[in-house]
Amino acid sequence: MKTAKTSLKPTIQLSHADWQTMEQDVSLAHEVITRHHDGDGPLSVYLQEATISLEGSIDIKQADWVVELQEQYELKYGEEKGDEVLKRVLTALLTHGTTIH
Repeated sequence: MKTAKTSLKPTIQLSHADWQTMEQDVSLAHEVITRHHDGDGPLSVYLQEATISLEGSIDIKQADWVVELQEQYELKYGEEKGDEVLKRVLTALLTHGTTIH
């Protein structure tokens, strides 16, 4: 997924009471994504990375920025709450406020 740097903003509709740390959580995501960005063009934000060996095997893993972000949230909130925050942030950034059914 390619997105402009300025579009990395929370876009889901939750009340402040539902997610009091939304601004800080999304800001951290922006910092991590930007740190992993290696170019001047639009950010390419992929959730997974695949490596194909010469023998034909494929290794699929979470993108490094997702792993780092999950670790940061788990340090801050604990494992269970950190996972919930990660899911909320990814939803906010990737859906741009569109309802997914």
